Amino acid sequence: MKSAEGSGRTVEEAIRDALRTLGARREDVDLIVLDEGSRGMLGLGSRSARVRLTLLSEMEEEGDTAVAEPPAPVRMATEEAREFAELGQAITSALIEQMGFSATIAAREDAGQIHVAVTGPDLALLIGRRGQALEALDLVVNLIAAHRQGRRVPVVVDVERYRERRVEVLQDVARRFADRARRTGRPVALKPMSAAERRIVHTTLAEDGSVSTHSEGEDPDRHVVITPRRASSSGPVGSSGRQQGRVGPHTTNNTRQ
Repeated sequence: MKSAEGSGRTVEEAIRDALRTLGARREDVDLIVLDEGSRGMLGLGSRSARVRLTLLSEMEEEGDTAVAEPPAPVRMATEEAREFAELGQAITSALIEQMGFSATIAAREDAGQIHVAVTGPDLALLIGRRGQALEALDLVVNLIAAHRQGRRVPVVVDVERYRERRVEVLQDVARRFADRARRTGRPVALKPMSAAERRIVHTTLAEDGSVSTHSEGEDPDRHVVITPRRASSSGPVGSSGRQQGRVGPHTTNNTRQ
């Protein structure tokens, strides 16, 4: 798994140091704060902040094959879950208020993650095109939570059930185009997706013995290819999309996507 540690006078500097080592962007990595650092007294006893970043694509996949089964979630202790839920709710609420939105924020722990639900009128801008604004909000909330706790806090922010509905769309897309791959006997390449979305497609088809999935290309053009098992010996599918009938999940009636 490709990861890198970074150090600096602050956590932000340490993150930038590790990002330079990986040659990655913030949205492409998972963050663990190893040490928030300290300025010490009168210059004595100071220590650098340290972080570890891991590429999401490496967490998602091994090599160029489908994702491995994710580890079983570890349920948080009741007190820890309550503390993290309050933290995630407070950070999200403060950020949204600063941006001038009026919304109701609720947080709960489920399967080792803190789920923050944001509901209210006129929140489309918080979701953005294809969920990009939501991804940015989620990243900021996680960075602030990790900074305050000194370690990663698994917070998932959702606005107006966008993520929940998006998972349903992607699962439907995965199944429909797996059927197409089986019927035609030829690989089908989906349109580019984020690492999180590709993971949903891989996971949805992981138990389907008639097809296999892998990712091809480089971000932002990295995409999932669904291959019928009997056609898997024909060699890798090119990322150009020729002969694969590249398709994707971005044809939906949800105007917020």
